[in-house]
Amino acid sequence: MTTINDLTGYDEDGSITDVDTKLKKGRLNTYDVTLAAFAFNAPGYIAASAIPLIYGVVGHAAPLSILVAFLFPMCVLAFCLIRLVREAPSAGGVFTFTERFVHPGAATVLGWTYTVMAATTAPLTAVIGARYIQALFPAFQGDFQARIIGTVMLVVFSVVSNRGVELTAKIAGVLLAFEIVVVAGLGLCGIVAPQVHDVPILSLYSVSAAGGLMAVGQGVLFGVFMLANFDSAINFIEESKVPVRTVQRSLMLVLGLALIVYSLAAIGWQFAVPIPELTRASAAPGGSPIATVADVYLPGWLTWIAPLVVVTSSFAGMQASLNSGARTLYRMGQDGHLPARVCRTNRHQAPSTAIFGLAAAGVLAVWLRPFADLVWYIDTFTITLVLSYVAMLAAYIRLVWSKHPAGTATMLSVLPALALVMLVYVAYSAGISASDSSAKYNAWYIGTAVLLTGWFLVVLNRRRRRAHQSRRAEVDVGVSNVTPAAVASST
Repeated sequence: MTTINDLTGYDEDGSITDVDTKLKKGRLNTYDVTLAAFAFNAPGYIAASAIPLIYGVVGHAAPLSILVAFLFPMCVLAFCLIRLVREAPSAGGVFTFTERFVHPGAATVLGWTYTVMAATTAPLTAVIGARYIQALFPAFQGDFQARIIGTVMLVVFSVVSNRGVELTAKIAGVLLAFEIVVVAGLGLCGIVAPQVHDVPILSLYSVSAAGGLMAVGQGVLFGVFMLANFDSAINFIEESKVPVRTVQRSLMLVLGLALIVYSLAAIGWQFAVPIPELTRASAAPGGSPIATVADVYLPGWLTWIAPLVVVTSSFAGMQASLNSGARTLYRMGQDGHLPARVCRTNRHQAPSTAIFGLAAAGVLAVWLRPFADLVWYIDTFTITLVLSYVAMLAAYIRLVWSKHPAGTATMLSVLPALALVMLVYVAYSAGISASDSSAKYNAWYIGTAVLLTGWFLVVLNRRRRRAHQSRRAEVDVGVSNVTPAAVASST
């Protein structure tokens, strides 16, 4: 009889205890992977930037948009990933799933797309972190100084990442704990000791209060952005103690934790400060709108907490992005889709070449794309992440049709197919709502460029393999021409 675990692929007994890897096996438990993955979400910065945007779209019903985004498409995607991880356990994530269930060439393109997403997140967190460090220390003001700060951040955390995955997880845990306490704690303060009393409780989850289904849908787009990156748990599967089960649990824990933290903030902040004031504050430096809420509940001598939480959020997100991108590159190198040098590991069994390569690319981006180009980072992150998620859903649909009868496969494919359509709409809408006409469709251009460079890697890889096969054939021909008589005469 088919059980729910058979359909979802959940490894209830932890039967898969090892995967093929040169990385440091058996080091991370569910707690470690959950913290490392949630760190990639950067809750301090995400809460400060996205919640005011949702307020601007749906007003008091911001918690509704976050909940809807959680239920669909993110929860659907999470269950798809649980099955994919069971069938193809690998740190490569979208690369491995696409290689196994779609097409090897597409795997190179999508693995590269995910790597670009991670490589973009590292300098994105660097420029944001530098901006808020300058808010903490006004003596460091200036664009040149911001670039220096961002560069130092990338160098420091690339060194930390090369010291091994255990140190990475510990640092992520410390930074994340501080973020959650501040972001969710300020939300709880608003709920327990409200300062704004004209907020109807029912409006928090009311479609009509949000302005109708269309408004809720627009809010969901921001909700998807807030809940994204929970899938980075997959990148640590080869270093987990019980690889598949650990990652499967972490996927749902990270997604659930994000829902709780952001819901507390979205509910509590509007009870602390009027929504118009929060949306105005979102464009200001110095930790706003977190700073705006903190000013209500914290004494003046603790005002530094607001910008600091965004700085620690940037640190954690940078570290996680370097590790996630490097492990995808590592797996692509291991499987022959990139030169073998990218999967070299150091004495700590960390993919050092890939980590330093991503950090170098991040430093270059910091100098070419400072904080003033923040929209470029966001467009790149959005389009590459959405493309990766679409590929994962396509891989899942292909998998269930290869494993189940048509009726069961159809049933299992309906929600993933709808989630795929939803994400395609997110990709379509990315960038087109920009107020600056020159920025419209930037995400489309960036996405096209990333896919083209990925296809260029496919062509290079084919040529490299042909050259290797040609050299191997020449060696084989040379060996076949060495006859026993020739050997005897040479001796």
